[in-house]
Amino acid sequence: MKETIELRINYDYANLLFKADEGKKLGTSVKVVELLKNDPRYNQVPIIAKKVKQKYDEVFFFGWEIKRKYSKKELDTAPLLHIKIKSTFEPAGEECGTLYDETVACEICGAKRKQRSPLRLKYGSVPKKDIARTIAGEVVVSEKFATAFKQKGLKGLIFEPVVFDKGASNYYQLVASTKIELSQSTVAGINPFDLSASSEREIYKCPKGHTLGLNLLSEAYVLNSQSITENDFFSSKQQIGVKRGLLRPEPLYFCSPAFREMVEEEMLSGFDFEIAHIQ
Repeated sequence: MKETIELRINYDYANLLFKADEGKKLGTSVKVVELLKNDPRYNQVPIIAKKVKQKYDEVFFFGWEIKRKYSKKELDTAPLLHIKIKSTFEPAGEECGTLYDETVACEICGAKRKQRSPLRLKYGSVPKKDIARTIAGEVVVSEKFATAFKQKGLKGLIFEPVVFDKGASNYYQLVASTKIELSQSTVAGINPFDLSASSEREIYKCPKGHTLGLNLLSEAYVLNSQSITENDFFSSKQQIGVKRGLLRPEPLYFCSPAFREMVEEEMLSGFDFEIAHIQ
């Protein structure tokens, strides 16, 4: 596996760490640079970011993305895979009339609220993919996906109806029937250089154990469980994210090799996979 981090650097200060011809310029204010974790400059990023903030009251980098590339053999031999849903859309279900009970949600992190009605969405808002999620973490899948899952005899999923504000719906809300627990090896934080558990009155790492952090930073590590060998789809017990407006903490999703094989055979769209580690 090759792991890199893509940084969107403030162009005004890019010369503090990078060469003029290094990276790709976006517009007039951003330079996109990709670094290996073992690059000596990787550890310099937070140091320079702190100096830029102190001296100029500006940010050194605007955004980041961790990228992992696996060999075919690594993916083919992995006993458990972390599903990355590539497409996100809005409006969220709550904006379209989906009912939630917030009284049962954690008063600290906002996780664990209960959905009390079918998922209602705006007609035409769902990307033309076989899996996608709203900005609030509601996951929808196509009829093609649901049919393939059932025909393959896979286990671990419940398909709930999706109701559009107008017109018929041929999508389903995806609900995992099995949960597995993330281990302490799973790292979450604000960004790769800041593992803070809270910020500006927001709690990212819930003291009750509901959430691990704002963003997932490492590969996912899960505790071994008999259910892993008995099912093909899982969600994590702990969640990642924060309650902020319509945003809510979300679980991670995992699958068996048979599930990934189905995705590839049926050419289902919207999926990406990383290796998950069982401890």
